[in-house]
Amino acid sequence: MKQDIEFLAPLYAKADVNFVKGKGAWLFDSKGKEYLDFASGISVNALGHSHPAIIKAIKKQSEKFLHLSNLFPNEPQIKLAKKMLSLTKFGKEKGKAFFCNSGAEANEAAIKFARKYFFSKGEKNRVEIISFVNSFHGRTYGSLAATGQEKLKIGFGAMPAGFKHVEWNDAEALKKAVGKNTAAIMLEPVVAEGGVLMPSKKFIKTINDLKKQNGCLVVADEIQMGVGRCGAISCSELYGIKADITTWAKPLGGGLPLGMVLMSADIAKNLQPGDHGTTFGGNPVSCAAGLAALEIISKPKFLKNVLERSVQLRAGLEVLAKKYKFLGEIRGEGLLFGIETQKPVADLVAACRNQRLLVLRAGTNVLRLLPPLTITKNEAKEALKRMETAFSIFPLDEK
Repeated sequence: MKQDIEFLAPLYAKADVNFVKGKGAWLFDSKGKEYLDFASGISVNALGHSHPAIIKAIKKQSEKFLHLSNLFPNEPQIKLAKKMLSLTKFGKEKGKAFFCNSGAEANEAAIKFARKYFFSKGEKNRVEIISFVNSFHGRTYGSLAATGQEKLKIGFGAMPAGFKHVEWNDAEALKKAVGKNTAAIMLEPVVAEGGVLMPSKKFIKTINDLKKQNGCLVVADEIQMGVGRCGAISCSELYGIKADITTWAKPLGGGLPLGMVLMSADIAKNLQPGDHGTTFGGNPVSCAAGLAALEIISKPKFLKNVLERSVQLRAGLEVLAKKYKFLGEIRGEGLLFGIETQKPVADLVAACRNQRLLVLRAGTNVLRLLPPLTITKNEAKEALKRMETAFSIFPLDEK
């Protein structure tokens, strides 16, 4: 849109389409054309668009108050914290929650909490955070320093000190990197934005062993894969990663901005008023919407559908990969898929959009699918059909 270019900073390469409404897995543009949304607002719209339970929760809370600040108890915040804790190991361990506004803020808080934990124990030099090449943890300075993508840091000066990056799945390199000043190993259970990279069993075992041997913490970034995307509430727990801190955002607010940190009781007891804070974090309307979404997503029947649609989509993608030689390995878990491609990803994204199917990229050569967790069997079938039509413009044997 011309006005978009005229008034907004040019920080996004936006598609030339103007959406005016959405319903379920579908978006509708200003010309009345429907698009099947397999981007989900970058994993935010877990229940698709305009879900009645979320609309009802937002309306009900907005009629009470929109904002309180964290200087007073906030009932929607307490309810959502209680629910999230009960659905993860932190509930049994009497852990605590901290609310913020986004994934980047959740990761900033996690870094601070890990360092404060060791400071409180008298280990003031244990400030180092080890994360991984191709990881993505956010764009604020701390979360960007933890992010293992140098291209995102160009032009922004020196990054905060105390961060190391190790190659993904390189257990031996990780062993060498962890030392007496290591505060935490920080990882996404699945490297999502950086290429949909899966962890090996050896890698997970190494992380858990190092935590035990070295005494460092483990921070699991659940922002893209958690809250049902992987077919479970917690991807780190699904994979057996023994995290002390987990970070959450994207689908957590039911479509509204919301981030969260869950932490062990040991870490929480070293925090005190003034150590960290936020004006808007844990906004009551966002928490009410998030609780409504979580009540639905956490039901076993709902998560069963996620797994069934995952099997269906993987089978369909494998058929496409055999037919089109420019497609390579299919990776992912639940309803996150990454397909390697020897074609420019931007060309495939545009071809799919021309068939009114919205998809994303991940890393440099991976096509990413993030459908809403509510997709039906027929919608998954339709997405595969549109994808095949999109790919048909490219020669079958061309790499």
